[in-house]
Amino acid sequence: MEGLLANANCGGENVHRGAVLGAMLGAAFPDAIPKDLKDGLKDHDLIDAEIEAFLQATTPPASM
Repeated sequence: MEGLLANANCGGENVHRGAVLGAMLGAAFPDAIPKDLKDGLKDHDLIDAEIEAFLQATTPPASM
């Protein structure tokens, strides 16, 4: 996750930028986050459902 490291090293308001970057990178590369870390979250089933609903609402249908 070079993007998060670059953000941390550039200084300034990197905390809020890091939170946004982490969310974006996690959405873009969901398999990069170990399953045990996700499953350890309280309400992880609800979080998964919300992510899936967001993806369904924002992802265009595949063309045939």
